[in-house]
Amino acid sequence: MTAADVRVVWRETSALAAAELDAALALLSDDERDHHRRFHFAEDARDYAAAHALLRASLSAACPGTAPREWRFDREADGKPALAGGRPPLPSFSLTHGPGMVACAIAPPGVAVGVDVERVDRRVDYERLASRFFAPPEIAALASLDDRTRRERFFDLWTLKEAAVKALGRTLLPSLPSIAFEIREQPGGAAIRGRGPLLADGARWTFALHTLETDYRLAVAASHDRAAPMTISFAPAHPSVEF
Repeated sequence: MTAADVRVVWRETSALAAAELDAALALLSDDERDHHRRFHFAEDARDYAAAHALLRASLSAACPGTAPREWRFDREADGKPALAGGRPPLPSFSLTHGPGMVACAIAPPGVAVGVDVERVDRRVDYERLASRFFAPPEIAALASLDDRTRRERFFDLWTLKEAAVKALGRTLLPSLPSIAFEIREQPGGAAIRGRGPLLADGARWTFALHTLETDYRLAVAASHDRAAPMTISFAPAHPSVEF
């Protein structure tokens, strides 16, 4: 990996043209195309195809010599997706897609990485969700904020928690209360600290948040063995990884 240890790439999908969607489908495996055909709603099928094509193109940009169509995937014992075959060491990755937005994170071999994206202007009963899935310190921190800031901070916490659960390869909802985040605003960006039983296994963690102009929040969690934090970059899909 160069430039940044973890690279996060995203793409909006709401304005994808038919030709772009066809190009995305052309990168997918037969199994992925079969899965794509089983979606009931066109928007869900579009986002699935775009996400998996973006992942394949991003992996090929990070590892020249392997075409996007050639990547093969398997699942680890905990069910977490992983690359199969190819020449080791292989990068790790995480994939996320929501209505109108897809993103993937590519990390060095041996790094457990998770990425999540959420649309922050969608209707959600965040107070009920926080009371069910957040740790007491997170709920107290939310209660100290004004209404608008509270809603935004809810999505900060939710995306961070989901990214960490993905990195760990755990089941989402049962794991959320076992991970808590503290976010402190400071010059140069927020300082993010994670704690809780699921993060207390001796691994070092790096967390990052990124806000897109289109009302989406991206979060990344990376577990590694380095003494210093990993560097994380966020960027829209570059022409070299377009489909």
